[in-house]
Amino acid sequence: MNRYFLYLVFLNMIINVIIFIPKILIRYRYEGAVMGVILAIPVGVALSYIYSTTITKFSEKGLPEILSTSKRYWLKTFHLVSIQLFWFTAGLLTLLGFIDILSRFVNPEMPKLLLLMIYLAAIFLIIQLPTERVMYLLEIVLFLNTPLILFIIFKAYTNEFLNWDSILEVGTHIFKWPSLKAFAAATYCFSGYGNLIIFNRVIKGKLKIWNFIIIFVLGIINSFTTFFIPIGFHGSDGTQEYLYPWISTADSLRLVYSPIERVIFLFLMFYMNITLMSISIHWHVALELIKGTFKGEMSKKKSWMILLVFTGIAMASIIFLNTILLMKAAVNWLIIRLLFEILVVVIFFIWARRRLA
Repeated sequence: MNRYFLYLVFLNMIINVIIFIPKILIRYRYEGAVMGVILAIPVGVALSYIYSTTITKFSEKGLPEILSTSKRYWLKTFHLVSIQLFWFTAGLLTLLGFIDILSRFVNPEMPKLLLLMIYLAAIFLIIQLPTERVMYLLEIVLFLNTPLILFIIFKAYTNEFLNWDSILEVGTHIFKWPSLKAFAAATYCFSGYGNLIIFNRVIKGKLKIWNFIIIFVLGIINSFTTFFIPIGFHGSDGTQEYLYPWISTADSLRLVYSPIERVIFLFLMFYMNITLMSISIHWHVALELIKGTFKGEMSKKKSWMILLVFTGIAMASIIFLNTILLMKAAVNWLIIRLLFEILVVVIFFIWARRRLA
């Protein structure tokens, strides 16, 4: 069992709970979201298995090192650049979504641009670290925050106000064929394996089947928790009214004997760290892929120019994208991401088989 691989997948799973995925699935709760979640589990695990077992055959090498011997430089550059864009956008959408949450629920008086700059300062410190150190930091953050987040989820499952009848009502729509939007949202739960594009540098040896059995079990728990718990608290119809269903769900919980009674404050505090690491992982991958497209070592001047571009795009996005446009952008991105992810897995699998034959 390789814990670093599981960290990457698990991080992507728990970040799903808070921002876009619950809202999308709940929107299609009567239109095939249940079947979408069920189908996403084998599809997600299969993609994870195919890609992960293939790239780990190139022991302790990231994608730039794997493609470094390719004679077709233009094809290598196109491949790396296209993946850079998707990983950067994944981090950007997470960043914009969480800043919107902080602005609504924590400090509505603070300008979003100021929140953005605070987050970017921390993110830029992390993404410039060596890949191995980024992984160590991820391990520390998960070790400190995950038990407390799991405790909150446990309190949600055991809460006396959780209405299982509402959950069963939505479950009766299990045989409706899912829309592409619901299916794409559900599969994103498993997409953390894609970070092996760079983090394969710290993976030693081949991945054993136990890793994927654990992913399968965690994926089932995470998918149904993300989807059904808000429905159980707010009703099959009422839950549609919330922009961020899990935030409202956390606000419905109380820790009577805790120094902080309202769970929402603990929930958001823990997720600040988790979100910071999720964005940093995506942007570290994007930055390393950008470095991989240049021949030789990238100078500090070029590196800071890239970070300035990241800052400019993030600032422009937070100015021009309101909450509704951000949600629409996230839905469309998830669909394109699913198609692109399948294409990348298939192409890399075929190329690696020929390369290693």
